[in-house]
Amino acid sequence: MATRRRSTATKSAKAATTQTVTKNPSVVTKVTKYSKPIEIKKVTETPTKERRFATTRPEKPNISLEEYISDFKLRMQINNYEVMEFLDDCKRWYNSASPYVVKAFNYSKEKIQELQATTTQEEKTDKPAE
Repeated sequence: MATRRRSTATKSAKAATTQTVTKNPSVVTKVTKYSKPIEIKKVTETPTKERRFATTRPEKPNISLEEYISDFKLRMQINNYEVMEFLDDCKRWYNSASPYVVKAFNYSKEKIQELQATTTQEEKTDKPAE
């Protein structure tokens, strides 16, 4: 069943004429609930701290080549000592932790084997005899 359309499309000629209205364009700002007002901040210079070290290389080195060599040898001795102490610490940690790791591994291995054995037994009992 067709419904009657209620439309004013069949108006008289007088009502169909339109008048043109000229509007001045206005500035439209889109504001969302997340937008913040724009603030212009004044930039100020922060005071710089004086450097504790020289900014340029000195013309003449203060120590001789022999002193550089002896300083390097001393620093290498210190480094070697620290590395050896680190390796000793790693060995001590390994020796103290390895029994617990082996125990946990063996326990996990036994439990997995037990679970595999029980699942294979259940599969055998679930199959009907032929």
